Amino acid sequence: MQLGVVATHRAAGPQLVGIVSAAARRGWTCRCFLTDEGVLLLRVPEVVELARGGAMRLDVCHLSWERFGTGELPEGAHAGSQFNNAELARGCERVVVL
Repeated sequence: MQLGVVATHRAAGPQLVGIVSAAARRGWTCRCFLTDEGVLLLRVPEVVELARGGAMRLDVCHLSWERFGTGELPEGAHAGSQFNNAELARGCERVVVL
């Protein structure tokens, strides 16, 4: 199973961590795309650790990061665009939007 998670707001941290952690325990492949204020989830250590640890591929909307973020992207996060969001939607068997 390939699961996609799209997060568009900063309050989605607990849900994102819970969903991706549960999927990883099941052996599922996860992709995550952060956009709009969802890029602020890069301030949540558990989110970044899931990406660093390989539980998910984490793509971050570059334009949203320029607007809401600060500094460099943390290790494990990849700058991307809405094309990455489209790839996630096309390639994943299920997609959750938070």
